Amino acid sequence: MSEDKIFFPFTKKKFLRLQPVTRHKWLINWLTKFYQRLITNRINPEIILLFSSEYLKVLQWLNLSFKKISKSNNNRAWVEYVSDAIHFHRLQAGISPKDHDLLNYTQAKINNSDGLQNNIQPLDYHVALDRFRSLFNIGAMYRISDAAGFNSIILGHSPGSENASVKKTAMGAEKWIKSKTTNDFATTLIGQKEEGYKIIGIETIKDSINYNDFQWPRKAVIVFGNEEYGISRHILRICDHFVHIPMYGRKNSINVANAASVIMFHIAGKLRNNSGTAK
Repeated sequence: MSEDKIFFPFTKKKFLRLQPVTRHKWLINWLTKFYQRLITNRINPEIILLFSSEYLKVLQWLNLSFKKISKSNNNRAWVEYVSDAIHFHRLQAGISPKDHDLLNYTQAKINNSDGLQNNIQPLDYHVALDRFRSLFNIGAMYRISDAAGFNSIILGHSPGSENASVKKTAMGAEKWIKSKTTNDFATTLIGQKEEGYKIIGIETIKDSINYNDFQWPRKAVIVFGNEEYGISRHILRICDHFVHIPMYGRKNSINVANAASVIMFHIAGKLRNNSGTAK
């Protein structure tokens, strides 16, 4: 974003000729470009001052009032401000952001630049999805697997990152998390078992174990079932163990991606030591 692009690309007269929703979409686009410049630290106080005066000017054109612009030169403060401004204009335009629309934040970039997460090896753990239907849930599994340090995803009769909606929700995690698509899910899991992996189904059935009490092995495949009916009957027979998340409320269930987060981060915490390697 060159300095000339800091200036808002419309005169007042031309801008006010646009439809209201279109005006806010232009502002969202302009603010997003500035946000990207902020998170890459390609910014200085003069540019911030120029941007703030431009933004205030456009708000005045629209007779809109937004929270006061920070006087700080602190990059974090401006990241928060611009992110909130983008959300403000989404609301004005009646646009409800989906997860993949939300802006990437700087903290992960800061961590990577400091080398805090680059050298962590994945656990010898794999996620297996049994007949997943929700593209959002599948994309979320890529993100969760990456964040929790799992190795790969086995897709049993489930679409993968070749699907545009899955890829959009995965938000880049599909670049690091390997995935394997199989139309013979049972045989694939049996093959994993023959290679020494324990097959652990996340399912609330008789004799399943509270995830807090389960002794997690060094290597395993964690099976998550279909969003409606859970793990398929023939896959249940392949599992070595069953683990469940205890419920304490009235609904007695949570979204499968949320359940995966609970289980996978619990495993990561149990199996890693302070150096970031599996025990």
